[in-house]
Amino acid sequence: MRDTAYTDFRDAFFEELFRIAKKDPDVILLMADQEALSFEKFKKEIPKQIINAGIAEQNMIGVAAGLALSGKKVFVHAIANFTTLRCYEQIKVDLSIMNLPVTIVGVGAGFAYTSDGPTHHANQDIAAMRAIPGMTIFNASDTNSLSKFSHLAYKNKGPVYIRFDKGSFPVIYNNQNHNFEDGLSIIKEGSDILIISTGTMVHHAMEISNKVDGNKNRVTVLDLYRIKPLNEKLLKKIIRKYKKIITLEEHIGTGGIGTIISDLLADNNVFASFKRFALRDANCFVYGERNYMQRKMKLGTGNLSGKILNFLNEKK
Repeated sequence: MRDTAYTDFRDAFFEELFRIAKKDPDVILLMADQEALSFEKFKKEIPKQIINAGIAEQNMIGVAAGLALSGKKVFVHAIANFTTLRCYEQIKVDLSIMNLPVTIVGVGAGFAYTSDGPTHHANQDIAAMRAIPGMTIFNASDTNSLSKFSHLAYKNKGPVYIRFDKGSFPVIYNNQNHNFEDGLSIIKEGSDILIISTGTMVHHAMEISNKVDGNKNRVTVLDLYRIKPLNEKLLKKIIRKYKKIITLEEHIGTGGIGTIISDLLADNNVFASFKRFALRDANCFVYGERNYMQRKMKLGTGNLSGKILNFLNEKK
C-alpha cells in the first residue's frame, strides 16, 4: 500500500491502480477522454496498459468486455453519469450476462458537477446499477476508502461499480489497517438514533449529528460504503439496537440507500421509526456552489438538523 496520504479522490484511486498495474501487465485502464494527473504515470511507464477510448462510453464498455474475455483485468473511467446510464444496455449485456471482471470507475457522484446541470448529476446511478445482476457497488466517503477500493475491485471476479466525488474531503478512515471487507462501518456511536449514509454525504451526516447531539452523544453515524452486495447480517445486528433510523443521501429517494434500508426492515420484520432524506423525484435545475444546491433541494445541514432533532425527540 501507499506510503503517503492522498488528498484528491482521483489520485487516491488511480495512484493505487497504477501500483497494481505495474505488477500485473494484464491490468488495462480505459478512459473516455477524462484525464487525471495519475494517468501521466501510466502513459510514461506502462503505455500499453492505458487507452483513451474518446468520448464514446458505450463503445468503451464493449472494448472492455472484449479485453476481459481475452484475460485482461479492465478498469474504465468517465463521469459517473456517462459511464453508467449512458452505457446501461452495454453493462447489462456485455458485462453482467457474462459476469466479466470489468470495474466501472465513475467520478462526480451526486451534485459534484455543480455547474453542468442535470445532464451531469449522478443521482440515479445507484438505483440503476443495483438492478444489474452480479454488480458490486462501492461508494467512497474519503480518499483512504477509495484507495482500498482499487484493490478490492482488482480481486473481484465480476463487474464492479465504484463511484466517488471530485476534489478533496476530510479523512474519515485514519487507520490504514481498515480492510473494508465488512461493507459498512460505524464512524460515530451514540445511544438513540442511527443515521445511515454513503459517500461524501457521510460528512453531512457527521456535521448534522454534531449539531443535533450537543454533548449528549445520542446519534450514531454509519457509513454504508459497499452498497451491493449488502452485508445484511451485520447491518441487521446494528439496526436492531435502535428504535429510530434515518437514511441520508444525495440521490433520488427511489432505489437508493433509503430503499435498501426500508426493504431490509420490511423483509426482516424489524420495527423501528424510519425516515429517509433524499432528493425528491425531480430534475435539479439549480446551479451554484454545492452547499447552496443542497439547501435548495432541502438537503442542507441546517434544514435537516432541525428535522432530525424533532424526529429524535418525538414520543412513540
